Amino acid sequence: MISVTEYIGKRGFEYRKRGDEAVMNCPFCADDERKFAINLKEGTWNCLHLNGCGERGNFYELQKRLGDIPERSAPKLNFVQKPKIYKLPQPKVQKLSSPAVEYLKSRKLTSETIETFKIRTKDGAIAFPYYRDGVVTNVKYMAIDRNEKGKKKMWSEECAEPTLFNRDNIYGNELTICEGEIDCMTLVQFGIEAVSVPMGAGNFEWVEREWDFINLFKKINICFDQDEAGQKAVIELVQKIGSWRSHIVTLPFKDVNECLCMGIDEKTLKTHFSEAKDYAPSILASPSSFADEIHSLFENPNSLNGVQTPWPGVNEILKGWRYEELTVWSGRSGAGKSTILNQVILGLAAIGEKSCVASLEMPAKRYLRWAVIQHLENSFPHRNRVDAALEYFDDKIYIVNTFEEIKPKDLLDVFEYAARRHSVKHFFIDSLMRISLPARDELIAQREFISSLVSFAKKFSCHIHLVAHPRKGASDSDKPGKSDVSGSGNITNLAHNVIVIWRADPETIKNATACLQRGNTPDILFSIKKNREFGTEGSVKLWFDAGTKKYSDTYIDSKKQNDR
Repeated sequence: MISVTEYIGKRGFEYRKRGDEAVMNCPFCADDERKFAINLKEGTWNCLHLNGCGERGNFYELQKRLGDIPERSAPKLNFVQKPKIYKLPQPKVQKLSSPAVEYLKSRKLTSETIETFKIRTKDGAIAFPYYRDGVVTNVKYMAIDRNEKGKKKMWSEECAEPTLFNRDNIYGNELTICEGEIDCMTLVQFGIEAVSVPMGAGNFEWVEREWDFINLFKKINICFDQDEAGQKAVIELVQKIGSWRSHIVTLPFKDVNECLCMGIDEKTLKTHFSEAKDYAPSILASPSSFADEIHSLFENPNSLNGVQTPWPGVNEILKGWRYEELTVWSGRSGAGKSTILNQVILGLAAIGEKSCVASLEMPAKRYLRWAVIQHLENSFPHRNRVDAALEYFDDKIYIVNTFEEIKPKDLLDVFEYAARRHSVKHFFIDSLMRISLPARDELIAQREFISSLVSFAKKFSCHIHLVAHPRKGASDSDKPGKSDVSGSGNITNLAHNVIVIWRADPETIKNATACLQRGNTPDILFSIKKNREFGTEGSVKLWFDAGTKKYSDTYIDSKKQNDR
């Protein structure tokens, strides 16, 4: 579950709060006047560009429109949560004591810096005042003496508002956030406008309270301590305020004040800020970083081709089975999909390419019986030849031995084992209908599953074949197309290739436009309906040979139709 505030923050939208609403530019039109409003509690939204846009909807629809997998908003509670009430402190502070001055100066802070921040003393402790719009909202205290663990005790006023230290003195377009008050004072002394967090690096209560202030800045430098705790907090803070504007400062010592005490000068420190790394996602890259790979593709164009199929006509259009791709197969019941797929698997085995088969609509023994028949080209082979065929298959074909529906994760776990342990490069799923997906939000679940297959293909540099049945047509001889695949449109949208196998009655297929190139009537049409790499599409005529139990793109005059 995700709150509306978390979601729009995660998406990086800049907005201003207006009561219970966030007001920002509409993500669906050319709005630059903040005409879009979304209720932060209910998630309902609308654009006030009525003539040019006027879109409206709920939180679920917003996520879907923006291309995200919708998450449910936090459940409505059956009680009213009272807003947190903060108290304005009334501290009775005194002039800075000599021990306090001595300590601060031991940290190389100047008298001018100390007075700029109006540092005072209370009961012997150093008092750091926090201001928001000129009003003291908090005072944080630090004991001068260390405790038995060698640390200085720190505490704040009770029920104080979580405000950024020194926020009222930021005038530039760039913000620097550090961990502590002394580091903040040090940065200002170096000539860098900065704020520090109020309750330690690991506490982010201040983020929501200061969200409008943070959104004023396009660039934010994060200068936390270089220790493990500080760097862990950096990652979480970046996720909250947006990676697109976050820049991480790396220091030569633990923190800014230690840099000052170790003799680092202003010029050197500012060099570290100028070299701050933006928190770019690891998967975001510039075009020139692919130069060597692009040159290789131009110099070796055949590298774009995949592992060859059993049919020259298909190879001419599809250019083979490429790694890192997903192929969706469709076709009506009895069209010959299983026979074709078996032939593909046997063809791969013949050239040393390993396959893993999840034949979820047919028990493993029946699938392997047909594979043996095709491999031996004999419907009634001798027992010894069957054993030899199975032994030949052993290191080339791996079977997912279940005839039950299977959960996506369970199937992908098996596939991952096969990829890692046996270097399998081709995976077959027959069919999508046997993948256990929740009936509720089934289309969303299908999209997630298809997306996971695409990711798997890329991660393990393999090719995945998925059978997805077509919607029921007016008759069994209707020729299905890419858009006829049953289920979510994302099945074919996310696939790299879509293949439709069509078998109609002889007269219908003879009269099909794609079959007029040759006089002999084929048994099926092998139609490539999508080919993302090359963009070429087309149909190849295939004839069934009753003797070999295989399909060929060459007409065989002696075939026996009644043996199919």
